[in-house]
Amino acid sequence: MQSVAAIDTLAAAKELQDAGFDQEKAEAVARTVGKFATEHLATKADLYKVAVAIVAANATITFALIRPLALGT
Repeated sequence: MQSVAAIDTLAAAKELQDAGFDQEKAEAVARTVGKFATEHLATKADLYKVAVAIVAANATITFALIRPLALGT
């Protein structure tokens, strides 16, 4: 997938610090989560592309099933 899911790592690190993490650990966790998000999570655009491909495949299959009926074969 080519789109990038965004995560505000600065805000995440701040929240982790507010929850008791020291700055170094909070930043490391936020970077790790941010890296995972950008490399492995699908965005809305990614999901839209998959949905379009599914609709196209469904149309192709439906046409292939209905065509013989329409031609009387």
